[in-house]
Amino acid sequence: MNIALIHGWGGDSRCWQPLLRELDGFFNETVALDLPGFGARAQEPWPKTEILLEQLDAQLPENCLLLGWSLGGMLAVQLAARSRKVRALVTIAANGSFVSRDGWPGMEAEVFAEFCNAQREQPEKNWQRFCGLEARGDSDMRGLVKILKGWQPPSIPEGWCDALEGLGDLDNRTVLPALKIPALHIFGKGDALVPSAAATEIEKMGCEVALIAGAGHCPHLSRPAEIAALVTGFSGRESGQRAPMDKTSVARAFGRAAESYDAAAHLQRAVCRELIDREPQNRVGENRSPKRILDLGSGTGYGSELLRKRYPDAEIIALDLAPEMLSYARTHRPVSNGYVAADAEQLPLADGCIDLVFSSFALQWCYRLPQLFAEIRRVMAPGANALISTLVPGTLRELERSWTAVDDNVHVNRFLPAEEWQRACEHNRLDCTVTTEQRVLHFDNIKTLMRELKSIGAHNVNRDAGKGLLSREKLCKLTAAYEQQRSDTGLPATYQVLYLTLAQRQSQTATLHAAASR
Repeated sequence: MNIALIHGWGGDSRCWQPLLRELDGFFNETVALDLPGFGARAQEPWPKTEILLEQLDAQLPENCLLLGWSLGGMLAVQLAARSRKVRALVTIAANGSFVSRDGWPGMEAEVFAEFCNAQREQPEKNWQRFCGLEARGDSDMRGLVKILKGWQPPSIPEGWCDALEGLGDLDNRTVLPALKIPALHIFGKGDALVPSAAATEIEKMGCEVALIAGAGHCPHLSRPAEIAALVTGFSGRESGQRAPMDKTSVARAFGRAAESYDAAAHLQRAVCRELIDREPQNRVGENRSPKRILDLGSGTGYGSELLRKRYPDAEIIALDLAPEMLSYARTHRPVSNGYVAADAEQLPLADGCIDLVFSSFALQWCYRLPQLFAEIRRVMAPGANALISTLVPGTLRELERSWTAVDDNVHVNRFLPAEEWQRACEHNRLDCTVTTEQRVLHFDNIKTLMRELKSIGAHNVNRDAGKGLLSREKLCKLTAAYEQQRSDTGLPATYQVLYLTLAQRQSQTATLHAAASR
């Protein structure tokens, strides 16, 4: 699949640079368009909407995911409704109607008219004010304002006023629910220009919505890794596109690490202990222990051992993608009743046979989350629970940031955002409690960090990873970049941990029967 991107008012195609770095290698062809009057087309007048849509359609690649931000997102909705080239749509901070109409949450008409007048009278000053509004509500507001103002053009064309009027005229409220292609609409929870209430109204139409906490009007600039994960997860789900890593490569990496894993997996063991303490004691109004437990991604068996101590009479099934891990567990921690080599997305287990699904730091290698949770729900018995810990964007951010000083390759495994995990659970009718935790490890030097990642099998296995040995020159550059982040306790390595506590959602009928029996 290809991707085409349309920027918002007051910007140009440069706004996509951070996101495109994160998306590098995922799409076949990338086309970042400049709207008339902006960027490379600064001298062109703003045309009527129908003419503009024809121009944009002519520039789209075939078989594309169309991604639009703000004004660009509203235009993208119109294009998605008419262009045969658009196979999927993602919008960022794009309201159904930017201006409030008939009670629809948007900018008040009087405020918008005042803004348009200010643009005609003092365009540079008004644009700088607009940059502040775009950044407001973002946890990185100060840095975001600096980026936005750094893109100020030499002069602001009069056509920007016409573009503003075009923005005010657009009304996609009837178009959005009628789209015949898959669509995802992303919003910043703190957006000062598109209220979160608009996201709620769009979701009520039956549209898929993702709300980014701590983000304003420009999450693709302040949260590029998180937005990239949403886009790639959505694209892969809808197009069947390959995941950024091959499961066989993951299995080989962990198979090679079976003997060295335990000596380096300090964080993994700590999170595993934390996860097991979250196991609910009450199921369907009873206080009973699970009869059959699935340790999903069991690795060397540390979690299985903890489960055996807590539930000595339970049947424990250890399931892992790497046969070598299972062999190690069978030899060194022979506490499970069965050992199964399989993929979590295709469980070779009967329906409704598991009372507790336990999975610690294993499912981050899965990218088809709807299918993953469909399988988990399928094997869960009535009243069963699931406990899951995984990793989300922001993990190893110091290492990722340091690699950007060396080259443009992908060096840190990509993680899907918490919103994708929660949405996949909810779509599979699993009640979901979500909590996050940040854990930071410290290392004496970068070689120790990279050696530990390799020891636990968690080194870079992306398809787009650079091949070959790390040269001395690159290692020197990487070390110098990482050393700039050193603290008094050493070189930091941040892990963003997501905990999920799941239960099967009772149907309305079952709930009524349960209430009647009390």
